[in-house]
Amino acid sequence: MNTEHVRGVITYPMTHLSVHPRCPKFVKSALVVLGATLLSGLAPVIAFANSESSAPLADGVYLYGQSPAAAQPGSIYMVFEVTGRQTVGGFYMPSSSFDCFSGDISSTRLDLTVIDSYEQTSHPYSLAVQTQPVLAAGQAGAEFSINGFTRIEALSEIDEHILETCQTVQADTI
Repeated sequence: MNTEHVRGVITYPMTHLSVHPRCPKFVKSALVVLGATLLSGLAPVIAFANSESSAPLADGVYLYGQSPAAAQPGSIYMVFEVTGRQTVGGFYMPSSSFDCFSGDISSTRLDLTVIDSYEQTSHPYSLAVQTQPVLAAGQAGAEFSINGFTRIEALSEIDEHILETCQTVQADTI
């Protein structure tokens, strides 16, 4: 076999690497059917990708905390409602004050405007997020996580009160 050395890399003549163009028709047909089957199996994933680009987190109310358990002293929590790509909510620590926020959600971050509860001044704040596609039982979905926070399923009365107050504050500023 004829080889050439080019900067330490061995190259082989192209004649030895070509694929024979003759292929039985049934093999070509099988490849077409296989390709179509694989593409149709990707439809839920493609649909998920399209839905993810419009809203990375489903509309609803969410609670996230630095601690995976609710109401842990010294931990920061955030309760918020998502509508489309918009969110309204509040940051708080148990037995302390809270600061309201509003902003936009993307698949990579939360861009928020936080209103200081004492000074009534607003400050920009961003949190990194991750959206991982998940395919379970043939249904496409996403696992949404906020860096440094863990999702908590159940809201307490305090969470509901903070969210309601922040929604009122946001409605008053519009």
